[in-house]
Amino acid sequence: MLRTVWTGFIAVVVTLPLAFATLVVAVFKSNARVIESIIRLWAGSLLKAAGIQLRAEGTEVIDRKQRYILIANHSSYFDIPCIFMAIPQPIRFMAKVSLFKIPVFGWALARAGFIPIDRKNRRTAVKSFEKAVDRIRKGNTVVVFPEEGRSRERAMRPFQRGGFLLALRSGLPILPVAIVGTYDVYSANAKVLTPGPVIVRVGTPIPTEGLTVREKDRLLNESREQISRMLYGTLD
Repeated sequence: MLRTVWTGFIAVVVTLPLAFATLVVAVFKSNARVIESIIRLWAGSLLKAAGIQLRAEGTEVIDRKQRYILIANHSSYFDIPCIFMAIPQPIRFMAKVSLFKIPVFGWALARAGFIPIDRKNRRTAVKSFEKAVDRIRKGNTVVVFPEEGRSRERAMRPFQRGGFLLALRSGLPILPVAIVGTYDVYSANAKVLTPGPVIVRVGTPIPTEGLTVREKDRLLNESREQISRMLYGTLD
């Protein structure tokens, strides 16, 4: 319980000043390198406070000059800071629109180029799709959780097609990523945080350039199979 309270305290103490710093920097440039440093400072502070021992595997396949549509499983709030710390890319997320309504924090998300998405509203979801394409053009890797929410079980929820359509639209390769251990640290059902190891495993990039929308289901299945093997050692 003390670890949970301490992590919550650190989250508030670190997030507010860093959000203000992001707002100031983003006035001049929303993809400035210093913003990446601010994001990683925020993520690293949360992981340290939570007692997470993070390890990355397979990152040697990542081309530092290439941008990706990163597809990952999602079972914990800590998935996001783990990705920031493990993946050597300038990353932006598609995040639920309610986060952008939080004073200071939400403003910083918007100014830094994170992408709000309201899955209940088809018209605004299409606009979010266009914003994601714009972020890609500005040189960011975009992260999509295709389960569209945290899984409340160890098994992954069904994947939705939006992230794969985005990959086809952008022509960027898909980067499958499995996050192992955050469910045990702090799952969607948990009340108390449990410190422990987390591994971020990077799969084999999947090319999309030149493919048509007819390939979306194949891309979905191939991404899910890779993530499943990295999570469970077999297909789910």
